Amino acid sequence: MRSCYLLISLLLSAMLACAQNKRALIVAVGNYMPESGIAPLSSLNDVKYITAVLENHDFQEKNIRVLPDKAATHAAILKALDDLARTSSKGDIVLIHFSGHGQQIRDQRTAEAGKDEDDGYDEAFLPYDVKKPQYYPGVYTGENHLRDDELGMKLIALRNKLGATGSLLVLIDACHSGTATRSASFTTARGEPVPFMDPENPVDANTAATLDDSFFSRLAGDAANMVVISGSGPHQQNFQTELSINGSREEIGSLTYAFYRAMNELPAGADYELLFRKIRAMIQAHHPNQIPMVEGNTSQLVFQGKFQSGNASIPLTTTDHRLLADTIFKIPKGLTDGVAPGTTLDIFDASGKTVAEGVIRRADYFAAFGAASQLLQRGESYHAVPRELSWGTFGVSVALVYDAKDREAAAVKDEVVRSLQAFPFIFTGSTGELLLRINRTETGWHLALEDAVAGRWQSAWNTSPAANDMKPLLKSIASYMRVKFLRTLPDGGQLARNVRVEIIPGSSGVATDDPQLVNGDGFALNIYNNGRDRLFYTVIDLTPDQRIDILYPVKGKNPADYSIERNSTISRRLAVSRNTPAGKEYLKVIVSKEPLDLHSVLDHSRQRSDMTSFLAAMDDLFRDDRATRGEISAIRAEEVGIVTVSFTVKGP
Repeated sequence: MRSCYLLISLLLSAMLACAQNKRALIVAVGNYMPESGIAPLSSLNDVKYITAVLENHDFQEKNIRVLPDKAATHAAILKALDDLARTSSKGDIVLIHFSGHGQQIRDQRTAEAGKDEDDGYDEAFLPYDVKKPQYYPGVYTGENHLRDDELGMKLIALRNKLGATGSLLVLIDACHSGTATRSASFTTARGEPVPFMDPENPVDANTAATLDDSFFSRLAGDAANMVVISGSGPHQQNFQTELSINGSREEIGSLTYAFYRAMNELPAGADYELLFRKIRAMIQAHHPNQIPMVEGNTSQLVFQGKFQSGNASIPLTTTDHRLLADTIFKIPKGLTDGVAPGTTLDIFDASGKTVAEGVIRRADYFAAFGAASQLLQRGESYHAVPRELSWGTFGVSVALVYDAKDREAAAVKDEVVRSLQAFPFIFTGSTGELLLRINRTETGWHLALEDAVAGRWQSAWNTSPAANDMKPLLKSIASYMRVKFLRTLPDGGQLARNVRVEIIPGSSGVATDDPQLVNGDGFALNIYNNGRDRLFYTVIDLTPDQRIDILYPVKGKNPADYSIERNSTISRRLAVSRNTPAGKEYLKVIVSKEPLDLHSVLDHSRQRSDMTSFLAAMDDLFRDDRATRGEISAIRAEEVGIVTVSFTVKGP
């Protein structure tokens, strides 16, 4: 009888697993109504990144609905949410993704209508048919803004339908407020900086909140868990991220890109807390002052199920399903992940036995195709590990700000552009990661280079730039580019699997995620070597003000003295420098089987023929005559491991 009960239980579990569906709704508005005056975004680029993640995690195309641009009206979005709730079942897994502009809008006029905000403003997503971003009597009064109240009610209905065994992840790659002082020239921000006012409903007429948060109220007792991840805080700009892939420049939502990268790096069985930590680290690597937010129970497993592990192992499938065996294979990683034509891989079967060598022949953004040295059987489980880590090309964009009505200023701008165009890694335009201001003075011209945090370089010229030395400007641009490249360098390498790094603040003695420190605070950097080999370590410090400092090995010391024995831990005592500005500080820990001396790369005292592949890649990055190509050499995956930790330096 007991075996009968067991059989019935197994059958019920199998039926439930079969009944579970994965569904997604992607709303992407990049081009608004022409008469609205709302700036365009690269939201349509987000769609391909999100769908690539979904396809890699068993979301079927028929269950992925996309509302792009004109299809994403206020009414269409609400109907799509209703359809999603209607077609979903208990236990389903759902992802909803919003890409577009966000804006704060004056709260509803009465409690019955949804007046519930302490600060007097709802957060809202801007559908395609928002006619104006400001109040225009007789034209537009905010009726098509998708308020958080409306969205919350739809999500409640969906959660009740999914039930306790279901899961809902909402990604909001938009922003709702912020200052407009500099965002017009830096990389595009996904939000209207000025709140949508209602002259007939002034802020001082609002009372304290009278309703519960609409996202987390009116739920059934067995409602599904919902996790909401936003690209920025409610009073911040959410900037787009610029990528340089295969020599071309592309903008994408910062949350979208971080989600894509994080999902490709997660270990199997990870929860939403780990996913969010990786998302936050990636966003802040590109935009140090942007603070993503998360709500909900983050202890739930991502998509409530098993998914492929990250960098160390890549699932592999044969491409021709008509053949019982084939040498041509496909992997779900491509140029975006550093997998390029010529990359070699070791191919393993389900037991972990090496069965073949593979070489990538063709790669697109999210997938690559290669040839194996042995036949691969259809239906068998294979995975691949790259032998090289390809860092591809790097790039940086510079926005030039000048008085377009001043012909001489425009001529100066043209001369600067011509000088910068000699370097293929520098892109110029109306928006960028760096801002170069060209201002007329009484004696000539003043040029000032800024990043999103602070000024970087300035110079006063009596004549036009063509008659001056451009090297200081180029040096400052290259310095920013190098720090950005190292900040965004993904963790990986075969040795990283056996290494764990943590920061322990001196005040608490307990390791925490993203500790908050102030100038002068002490902390311990602990490096754990859980492998079987002795490892040497290098630590690179990337400060909030864009400086690079090699902490270990100490300059002038023997690099061979900085090692960790197998199954051992080393702890280094450090402190936040007294003059460190507020912001995000990163420590890149590189472990290797042989001693590394990055100082020899920075001071160019070592011949390239004597360098390991990792040092050669760093030489590409730091040698001016090589960096002009915008290319970084691949490194052998078994040679190093890269692990990143960070902390936030708080202001006074």
